[in-house]
Amino acid sequence: MKVLYREDLGKIQLIDDIKSQLSNAKTFSVLIILSSALNIFNNQGNILFYMSLALIICAIGYAYYMLTKKSYKEFYTSKEIKSFKTTKILNVKKYKLQLANGKHRDLNLYKLNKTVKEFVNFCKEHNIKIED
Repeated sequence: MKVLYREDLGKIQLIDDIKSQLSNAKTFSVLIILSSALNIFNNQGNILFYMSLALIICAIGYAYYMLTKKSYKEFYTSKEIKSFKTTKILNVKKYKLQLANGKHRDLNLYKLNKTVKEFVNFCKEHNIKIED
C-alpha cells in the first residue's frame, strides 16, 4: 500500500489491493446467496432449511454492508476525509479513514512502507483529524 499526495490533482491517492477485496466480497456473497437459495428449495422442512435461511440473511447483510458502508475509491480530497481512526477488534488494531459521507476506507498499514507514526504525521500535514 502506498499513500501519496498528488499536488497536480490536489488529492490524496491510496494505492492498494482493495479493489480485489471488493470483487471477492461480491463474488462470495452472490455464491453464498445462490447456494443458500438452492438449499432452501431442496430441503424444505428440515434443519438444513433453517440453516440455509440464516445463511442467506447473513450473506445479504454482509453484501449490504460492503456496498453501503465501505469506500473503495483511490483518490480523496482532504475535505472528503473526516478523520483517521484506530479500532481494536479481538486484540488486533485496524486502521481506517472515516469519510464525510458516512463510509469508511480500510487501510492496510502493515503493508505500508511507513510506520503508523509517519502516517499520523501525514494526516496532520493535510489537516486530517486523528481519533483513537
